[in-house]
Amino acid sequence: MTIQPAVRQETKKIAVGVGVLSLLMIAVFLILRRFDFSVFLGALIGSAAAVLNFFLMALSVQKAADSMKPLPPAEKAEQEEGTEGEEAPLSDEAKEARKRMQLSYTLRMLMMAGIAIVCVVLPFINSYAALIPMLFPRIVISVIGLIQKNPKEA
Repeated sequence: MTIQPAVRQETKKIAVGVGVLSLLMIAVFLILRRFDFSVFLGALIGSAAAVLNFFLMALSVQKAADSMKPLPPAEKAEQEEGTEGEEAPLSDEAKEARKRMQLSYTLRMLMMAGIAIVCVVLPFINSYAALIPMLFPRIVISVIGLIQKNPKEA
């Protein structure tokens, strides 16, 4: 399976954003005079886990989208169904794609929980510095959404 350019591009955006926020977090530790190697190690592990989680999510979305057949044009689909307001039942491939996405989500959350537990248990990793970066992708996505122009406004 080849990785689509959109997956690479979005993962790169997330990685840069997580990196910037991790550096800001490390700066806060420096200002508070709490910085040591455990903070650096925690930031590195937490950031890597966050970017990996996003990348795996994007890959699962790509796989689900690749497995779907293209939809017919909207007008043709409405005429075939008879009524516009009714939702068509999911096809077998759509149900399968949904199951794959749910499995992917469950496995990724287990991976993140495992990494979090390891970071909390190991004494040479700063727990806060490892756990905080796991929230950074959500922040980066929100900021990107605010910065990007709305296509309808352009």
